[in-house]
Amino acid sequence: MAGTASIGLVREAALRPGETIVVGSASGAVGTAIVRLAAVMGARVIAGASTGDEHWVSDCGADLVIDKHAPDYYMQVERAAPRGVDVWWDASGDDDFEKSVPLLAHGARVIVMAGMQSSPRVPINQLYTRDASVLGFAISNASAADLAEAAKVINQMLATGRLKGRVGATFHLAEAADAHRALEAGGVYGRLLIVP
Repeated sequence: MAGTASIGLVREAALRPGETIVVGSASGAVGTAIVRLAAVMGARVIAGASTGDEHWVSDCGADLVIDKHAPDYYMQVERAAPRGVDVWWDASGDDDFEKSVPLLAHGARVIVMAGMQSSPRVPINQLYTRDASVLGFAISNASAADLAEAAKVINQMLATGRLKGRVGATFHLAEAADAHRALEAGGVYGRLLIVP
C-alpha cells in the first residue's frame, strides 16, 4: 500500500510541497498511506473519509477530513481549496468527475487507480482548459527500480515512525477461523493480525 502511495505521488502525480491534494477514500490501506506520505512531502491534504474514520485519517496527517458521503462533499472541498486542487487521487473508483474536475487548479493531476467497472462522465472542456491531466496508475506496472526507490522511502518512514499500519483486531493462531469470519463479515477497520 505504501509502495503504491510513494510511486503514485512521486512518479505519477509529481506532488510538490505546498500543493493541495484531495484523497478520496482516505481511510483504507492505500488511502492512509497516500495521506501520510503526502503530508510528509509537505502537501496540504484534504481527505474524504466515512463517518467514524475522521480521527484515524486526521492522525495520519490530513489537514482536513470531510465526510465523503455528505451531499455537499464537493462544495466543502471547494471551500477548503478556493485556488483549486493540484492533485486529486481517486483511490476507489467512485469519484464524480463532473463535480471534481471544476475544482482543479491550472496544471492539476488526477490519479485514477480503481474503477474498472465504472464509466464516468468527464467534462473534457473543463479538463483541457485547465491544462489538467488524468493519469491511470496500476502498481502492477511499476518497474523494479520504481519499487526499490519506494522501498527506500517507506523504510525511512517506518524507521522514524511516520508510517504505521492500522490494526483492526488481533487473533491468536487458534482463532484463525474467527479471524476469517470477521473478515468475511466486513466492518473491520484496518488489518487483522494472527499471532502465535
